[in-house]
Amino acid sequence: MIIRLALIGNGTDGEPYRVDLPTYANAITNETTGRAFADVPVSDVPADVAAFVSAYPTVDLTTPLPVPFPQSLANAWADFLARRYDLGNARWKPVVF
Repeated sequence: MIIRLALIGNGTDGEPYRVDLPTYANAITNETTGRAFADVPVSDVPADVAAFVSAYPTVDLTTPLPVPFPQSLANAWADFLARRYDLGNARWKPVVF
């Protein structure tokens, strides 16, 4: 599933720009806007996040979302990944941006 996400990192060798997810492929980034398109495995995307992405499709890395990504969805996605990867706590904090 192609999702536009916020980048983390500061672009240095020690902190490269990246998407805050355990697995993804084919990231297209725009460091100026702090956004990236990433191909995220469907198994790593809970249904409510997939529904939000479908309801608010994005076509580029510059146009803001029509509504902000709810913090409750961000928290639920982080908890989902922690359970899926059996971490016991939320290590990744992906944000649709």
